[in-house]
Amino acid sequence: MTTSYEHHSVAAEPRAVSLALRMLQGAGAASLYAYRLDESIEFLAHGLLADGSLVVAAAPEGMLGTLAPGFEVEVRMDIVKKTPDPSVAIVAGSTHLLGSLGWVGRKEMATLASSGELPSLVEATLALPGARLGFVEVEKVVLHDLSGATVVPLDNLSRPFPIVEDEHAAFDAIARYDQAALKDLCWAVMVERVPGVVVNKGPLPHVCDHTADRVFCVDVDPNGVTVMLVGRQETLVVHASFDAPAASQGELEDKIARLMKDSAPLPIRRI
Repeated sequence: MTTSYEHHSVAAEPRAVSLALRMLQGAGAASLYAYRLDESIEFLAHGLLADGSLVVAAAPEGMLGTLAPGFEVEVRMDIVKKTPDPSVAIVAGSTHLLGSLGWVGRKEMATLASSGELPSLVEATLALPGARLGFVEVEKVVLHDLSGATVVPLDNLSRPFPIVEDEHAAFDAIARYDQAALKDLCWAVMVERVPGVVVNKGPLPHVCDHTADRVFCVDVDPNGVTVMLVGRQETLVVHASFDAPAASQGELEDKIARLMKDSAPLPIRRI
């Protein structure tokens, strides 16, 4: 299936900011590079505290493992979020930030671990041998996703924002629709019956029968649904927007159902 399409511009900042904040909150796999030490941490747990502070936990080695509490080192942190669809490997987006990492002391780490304030994966990581808890003082955040690069204003980190409580349930809410319905959703956004964004990414390499002429879910967030229509000649990434952000998991699933209903083909009127 070839669906030639020229990109039309629709403001996507709320969706992009929401995706970046969800990734900073813990939705995605994070790694860290201390470029002045030329050392990396390939796996670390991370998340945001209620005040917007970015907290990380890892079992670092080398110089990073011996840094004294309170001593800060400049770092680059990369977070990659993949689609919840288990049938394909699609990157929904990547967030990159620059900042300074400082580890806390053992006493402060124990206090925070028992406070109930830490994200669950961060708290669990502290049980590993040699684990340390740190904070990243963020200087710049950039999201790369379907609309390119978006600089995320730092004041967004401390603002309340809607989250997806259960990404697998959210994925199931869209995955229950067949390919015809998902293609109708893409078409509805393309002809502006449903608000959203469409981006032509060109053909993917090595498209096979398993992926050709199919629609895959890339992401579901409180602002809408992002899908990818894979063709042999081009690839369309489509974000279909809700009328307003979903405030709960139940409302999110209701809005998905409404979105799919709104994108269904209009009945043919007989004269």
